[in-house]
Amino acid sequence: MPRATMSLSSKVAAIVVVSLLTLTVALMAVTAFSLENSAEQQATERQEANMRVAWDVLRQYGSDFSVTDGRFLADGQTLNDFYEAVDRVKDLVGGTATIFMGDTRVTTNVMKPDGSRAVGTKLAKGPVYDAVLGRGEPFRGEADILGTAYYTAYDPIKNAAGETVGILYVGVKKSEFFAHVNALEWKIFLVSVVLLTLIVLTSLFVSRRMFASLKGLAGAMDRLGEGDTSVDVPGTRRGDDIGAMARSVEALRQAALRKEQAEAEARTAQGAVDAERTTASERQSQAMAAQDLVVGEIGRGLTRLANGDLTTSIETTFPGAYESLRLDFNRAVTSLNQAMSAISSVTGSIQTGTLEIRASSDDLARRTEQQAASLEETAAALSEINEAVTRSSGGAEHARNLAGNAKSRAEKSSEVVAEAVAAMGEIENSSGQISQIITVIDEIAFQTNLLALNAGVEAARAGESGRGFAVVAQEVRALAQRSAEAAKEIKDLINTSTEQVDRGVELVGRTGSALDEIMREVVAINDAIQTISASAAEQATSIGEVNVAVSSMDQVTQQNAAMVEQATAASHRLGDEANRLSDLVSTFEMGAAGSGAKKDAARKAAMAA
Repeated sequence: MPRATMSLSSKVAAIVVVSLLTLTVALMAVTAFSLENSAEQQATERQEANMRVAWDVLRQYGSDFSVTDGRFLADGQTLNDFYEAVDRVKDLVGGTATIFMGDTRVTTNVMKPDGSRAVGTKLAKGPVYDAVLGRGEPFRGEADILGTAYYTAYDPIKNAAGETVGILYVGVKKSEFFAHVNALEWKIFLVSVVLLTLIVLTSLFVSRRMFASLKGLAGAMDRLGEGDTSVDVPGTRRGDDIGAMARSVEALRQAALRKEQAEAEARTAQGAVDAERTTASERQSQAMAAQDLVVGEIGRGLTRLANGDLTTSIETTFPGAYESLRLDFNRAVTSLNQAMSAISSVTGSIQTGTLEIRASSDDLARRTEQQAASLEETAAALSEINEAVTRSSGGAEHARNLAGNAKSRAEKSSEVVAEAVAAMGEIENSSGQISQIITVIDEIAFQTNLLALNAGVEAARAGESGRGFAVVAQEVRALAQRSAEAAKEIKDLINTSTEQVDRGVELVGRTGSALDEIMREVVAINDAIQTISASAAEQATSIGEVNVAVSSMDQVTQQNAAMVEQATAASHRLGDEANRLSDLVSTFEMGAAGSGAKKDAARKAAMAA
């Protein structure tokens, strides 16, 4: 039906329906968004609590975990096909639980489609695998298990050496966790539909009841204008403006009846004098002219009112008793104009709020994107710092190994110097013994020389008979002198060697002292390098933890950015619905106040576009 030909009751009902429908959709969207966010937060907190319970249960069977001959042990307790632990976790907190040996499920209460336990199945490659088995870190979040979405928590199980040998898992199906949320959303939807239907029906009923009398009144006036004074004027007992108009029309009808009565009296008095007839005829003409004027003006006013022109008014002054009918009509139209102007103003306020929400959502989306980009850059920088610290730790470890090797070589050199000092001492002792032997030889040569000298003296005394003996004595004497000289030279050489050995012993001792100092310095350097290596390892661990925290913040920021985009889209849809409501209100002509409201609405719509 074209809007120009819609009745007032239909237009008012359409405005109420569109407004309530827009409000209902917006409230349902906000409620669903809030419920789902709350449910996801509760799911994460619940899995964290469930993981603590699972660790408490598992540690009751043992806390020293190892893998031996294909069996997963906890203080000697074999966990393969040991369902008591996982079933106890399920009894305590619900959901599902699994113990992995490496990436293989060895005990679980996760069921396959055929109803059997999923023992022997592998952990799929993905974020969970990379976090727990790749980096040895816990994982919290949504994951796919055998084709079904779960809210999960995974913790690495490590042996005494700190190696990841297994995984402890707890989780709950996403569909089970969201079942009550979906049921609540459906209940809210059904209640909203029922309430909206009741409100729409009530609005239609009230609007039709409110404007039914106006339509009946217009019909009565049309019939009255045609001269049917027997028409029943509706709404004369109402206490509002429409009732006042109805009473005015009833007064008009009564006037018409009186006119008919006057005409009847005039017809019965036809025999009166011509002067009286002329006077009566003139009064009748005036009354008919007044009636035609009143009916025509009110009919045109009601036609403009039915076409949506709420600025209409009857400016022509009615004669006599008809003037109150004009005033009542103008007051009724003014009241209706004020009501529609108020609706138009409320529509403008809704558009203003929608524009502010849209602008805030757009600004928040931009700032969230900037924050996500900054966190991503920070994560990349931390990764580079982590790699640099790891390389520094490796260099420190290499330097520590070199210092250890230098310490070992210095200790060996010190031992060699000690052996050299001992050997020098033995050489010095041997030189002393040789010197004593040479002294003996020198004394023997001296005694031999004396004996040869005595033998020469005795040979000289013997004369010619002792000459040969004198020659032999002379040779023995010469031989003794040469022996003495050789012994002296050997003694001098031994003394020189002894001095050189003493000097060598002194130098070797100084070398040993220097090596001892070097060994002490190497030990100090080795201790310092070990401290640097330990500090570098601690720094690498701390930076790794910071990197994990920044990565988690980056993921949360990305999720916030997605939520902001959804809120922005919802605000845009709300703005579109507010513009549609403004278009419906703009079909009414409401004068200066209404025109200003429509201009504001048009300006806001242009800004939104």
